[in-house]
Amino acid sequence: MTGLRDLATKSEDLTELRLLVELSALRELADRGLSDAELAAVRKLADATIQSARSDDAAGYLQADMTFHLYLLELTGDPARSEVARILYARSLGNAPRMQEAGHLASARAREHGELVNLLTEDLVSAADDLLRHHISRRWP
Repeated sequence: MTGLRDLATKSEDLTELRLLVELSALRELADRGLSDAELAAVRKLADATIQSARSDDAAGYLQADMTFHLYLLELTGDPARSEVARILYARSLGNAPRMQEAGHLASARAREHGELVNLLTEDLVSAADDLLRHHISRRWP
């Protein structure tokens, strides 16, 4: 039987792996820039996470969150990177709370997606990097 310490360690490992994959992708996207169409699509996906969080739709929020993150990775043009992230994301879903336990946190995380898009739009790469690091590392209650 897996103890709580083992679960915490596995969760931390998944977080570290996601950071490796997603932070490098963010920097790559920031270096090349995003087209207006890509920015519009990313903003629409960010808005979907906000709407799901506001309506306490846990399944919808988790799906929208995953779609947002995976779309950014797919924009790098590296299918292996997005597939690795898909696996890591799916493995970390066991740590997600019920929406009634963390509705305010889901809303805050959803708003961070919009902030991330704004930072990318304004070419504030360092700030976007810091926000993504915080966003992925934050633990659910």
